[in-house]
Amino acid sequence: MMRKNDAGLILAGLVGTLVLSGCGGNSQPANTLPDGDYTGQSSIESDGTYGIVNFVVSDGDIVDASFVMYDPDGTPHDESYGLGSNGKPADQEFYQRAQNAIAAEKQYVSEFIEVGDQTQVEAVAGGSLSYRLFRSAIDDAIANAA
Repeated sequence: MMRKNDAGLILAGLVGTLVLSGCGGNSQPANTLPDGDYTGQSSIESDGTYGIVNFVVSDGDIVDASFVMYDPDGTPHDESYGLGSNGKPADQEFYQRAQNAIAAEKQYVSEFIEVGDQTQVEAVAGGSLSYRLFRSAIDDAIANAA
């Protein structure tokens, strides 16, 4: 007879397996796509945050790329993200975290252009949400290309 705790552990293991199996995303390197412009939108986080990636493939290289995250209301996460209407941070700690994440996003784009394969882009400490949405958006662009 299975105890209630055993059933809970089994259920947790199954859910974990399903979640982790979805984290691998599409393994096709973006630079293997035919020449063209590609756009993808990430999955939407529980807080409504999402990301959009655009990239251009030419002769097996990623020759241009951009990635921007957005709040649910469409506010882009850019250099002014976290600033109040007066142009100053309302919350210095939040502003610093936001700007660190934006720096990580720029690093992801730069590395993606350099290597051409999103699976070779490494996550940056403090930018894990950005990384997850970046990869999700690229996977969406690849899926839409098929």
